[in-house]
Amino acid sequence: MLDYKLINKKAEQIENELIKWRRDIHKNPELGFKEYDTSDYIVERLEDFGIEYKRICDTGVVGLIRGKKGSKTVALRGDIDALAIKEKNNLDFKSQNEGVMHACGHDGHTSILLGTAKVLSEMKDDLEGNVKLIFQPAEEGPGGAKPMIENGVLDNPVVDYILGLHIYPGIDSNMVGLKEGKMMAAPDYFKIKVKGTGTHGARPQDGVDPITIGSHLVIAINQIKARETDTFEPLVITCGSFHSGDAFNAIPDEAVITGTVRSFDNKLRKNIKQRIEEITKNITAAFNADYEYKYTFEYPPAYNNPEITKLMKKVVSDKLGKEFVYQISEPSMGGDDFAYFTQKIPGTYMRLGTRNEEKGITNPLHSPYFNLDEEILKQGVKLFANGVNEILNQSDQINK
Repeated sequence: MLDYKLINKKAEQIENELIKWRRDIHKNPELGFKEYDTSDYIVERLEDFGIEYKRICDTGVVGLIRGKKGSKTVALRGDIDALAIKEKNNLDFKSQNEGVMHACGHDGHTSILLGTAKVLSEMKDDLEGNVKLIFQPAEEGPGGAKPMIENGVLDNPVVDYILGLHIYPGIDSNMVGLKEGKMMAAPDYFKIKVKGTGTHGARPQDGVDPITIGSHLVIAINQIKARETDTFEPLVITCGSFHSGDAFNAIPDEAVITGTVRSFDNKLRKNIKQRIEEITKNITAAFNADYEYKYTFEYPPAYNNPEITKLMKKVVSDKLGKEFVYQISEPSMGGDDFAYFTQKIPGTYMRLGTRNEEKGITNPLHSPYFNLDEEILKQGVKLFANGVNEILNQSDQINK
């Protein structure tokens, strides 16, 4: 069993390295499944630490620390991709890749996982099992978790438990947000193309106006939550874009509406898909138009195993300090493909606070001004390394 005081000491000692790694990665952000330089950077560090690794799904990397005791394996996941956002921060290490930015903290996630790898690799002789380090591509949109699982990331050795975290500006720096059960919603996608008939704006009677029809659709779709579902069932339906026409004096042929549905119940997800199409079919028919409809079931809802979550709460309280425990009261309507991992194996997904008003670090995720408090990087290493240690030591007592 590892000494938590030694874990914490080692995490403190590598703070400058953690910051350097994070800044190096921040300067060179890459989009999903294009993280070639980031992947190479990770591999170089793992080689420096003497950790065995393999590449997976082109830009993904999986490291493995083999403990000399025990047979259980705990996985740690860090996503490595960036967003198609132009950075507006004035930093010495701001993005050098125009129009791409680490606006969701994945540079911090990667640095934390590298730091955890370094700390645990130096203590592997006393580890009560194995640690798998999952550097995952493409969390932002394409989804790298599912193809990694399909390509065996949870095998050889078989992963028994998994931990993930997300840097979060909604809570104060170094606080660790935990919640049992429902954690994040399924972020589904829909697209409706209203097919009308274009004509001169002065003679609307000669055409079929897709803008008017689309407007009725947006209003009707928004009524699903208000009038057709249980008030106490978490559900969000948002029409996020509406594009039609180019000229002020013409009625266009088409209008395209896209949106997202956020929910936790798979039966409800299927029902919403059906209801949006029924509404679209009937409204377009009423106005003598046609339509095309696409609905995509994206990531599943993310569920935190109660046993692992309770254990991690105790880890935070006992090993980091009880003042750092933050109890999350409600699930998030955001989504994350970490959910694919917890569909397969027990695990928990935590929030690591980064809000620091004194440093001006208050901007939300996905903002062109997003930044993180680098003081939290060592806290992330302590969280992951102590979590692994406790799960491996208590694996026989955890009820899956």
